[in-house]
Amino acid sequence: MLNFSSIFPVGIDIGNRNIYAAQLQETKQGLVVRGLVHQEYQNETDGILAARDVLIPVLKDIIGDKRLKGRRVVVNFPAQYLLSFPLNFQVGKEETVETAILRHSRQFITFPLEEAIIDYPSLAPADDDNKFRASIIAARREHMQDYLSLLKKAGLTVEVVDFAVSSLVRLHSYPQTTIQNPIILCNIGDTQSQLSLVTEDSILVQRQIPWGVHMLRKNLRANLELSGGRDKAMVLLKEYGLFYEDCLDCSIDENPEPKTDTDEARTMYRAIYQIINPQIEELVHELHKVIGYGRSEQQDVIFEGIYIYGQGTFINHLDSYLEKRLNINARLMNPLTKVALSDDNGSVDISEGGPFSLALGLAMRKVSWL
Repeated sequence: MLNFSSIFPVGIDIGNRNIYAAQLQETKQGLVVRGLVHQEYQNETDGILAARDVLIPVLKDIIGDKRLKGRRVVVNFPAQYLLSFPLNFQVGKEETVETAILRHSRQFITFPLEEAIIDYPSLAPADDDNKFRASIIAARREHMQDYLSLLKKAGLTVEVVDFAVSSLVRLHSYPQTTIQNPIILCNIGDTQSQLSLVTEDSILVQRQIPWGVHMLRKNLRANLELSGGRDKAMVLLKEYGLFYEDCLDCSIDENPEPKTDTDEARTMYRAIYQIINPQIEELVHELHKVIGYGRSEQQDVIFEGIYIYGQGTFINHLDSYLEKRLNINARLMNPLTKVALSDDNGSVDISEGGPFSLALGLAMRKVSWL
C-alpha cells in the first residue's frame, strides 16, 4: 500500500545567480509537484562558495517557504568545482573496479589524489574482458566540505549530493522514456550550460560551458536600448527568438506570439535574430564538439535527438534552428509537461517550468531512508 503521507526531499539547484527548488509528492495518480520556489540573488564573486554570506539567508528563506515541506534536501554540487572526463580502463587480476578507476584517473586529475573525491555516474563494460568505460567526476575534498558546511549553516539536512548530468538523465527518463540511440541533453542556464552525450548505458560526454541566456538578454538591452532590464529582453526571446529564418518561408500567422502588423513583425523578427545569432552560433560550435566526439567513439552513429532543458526553452524556435544547423532532431523540453502539478499549484505558469529542470531531476532522486 502506498504511503501518501511520506515526504519527498527538496531538490535544490544552486546556480551562480539563481536558486531553483522543487518538491514532489505521491498521489493515487502518481508523482506530482508539491511546490516550486525560485529566488534570484546578487553574486559579485568568482563562485558559489565565495558567495557564502549571500547564499545562507537566501537558502533559509527558500527552505522556510510554505510551498515546501521539511529540511531534507538533495543538491547538485556546483559544476565549476568539478573535473569530469571519460575513462577507458582495464581491471587487473587483483584489482576491484574502484581501485582500477583510482589508478587510471591519476593522470587526469590536476590536484593530489589524496585530496580528491571521485565518483562515476556511469560505468559500462567494454568489448574485451575486464575492460570498462566510465564517466568520472572528481572534486577537491575541501570544496565539498565547504559546500556542505554552507548548506548546514543555512539549516538544510543534505541527504544526497548529486551531479547535474545525473539529475538531467533522471528527469529525461521519467516516467518510462527509453534511450535507444545516443541523445544530447542540454540544460541552458543563465551564465553556464551543461551539454551531455548519453547512450542507453553510458554518459560519453559531460561538458560545462560558459554560455547562457544572460548574454543574449544583455545584447538585446544594449542594441535596442531597453529600459527596465532583463524582463523586456526575455519577453523578446520568448516572442521572437530565432523565428526569422522560418518566417521568410511561411506565414507570420504560424507563429502565434506577436500581435503586431505583419511587416512590422517581420522587421522585429529580423532585428532580434541578427542581435542574438552570433551568440547562438557559439552554442552550435560547442554542440559540434560534442557530436564530433560521439562520432569518434561510435562509427556511423545515429543521434536520436537534441533535448533542450532549462532557460533554453524560452528561446523561440531554438529547436528548429539547431535542427537546421546540426541536421539532428531537436526539441524544447518543459519538465512541467512530464510531471503534473498538484491542485495547490493552480497559480503556477506551466510555460515557466524550464529553469526548474535540474531541481525536479534532483527531487526525483530516491532516498530510501526517508
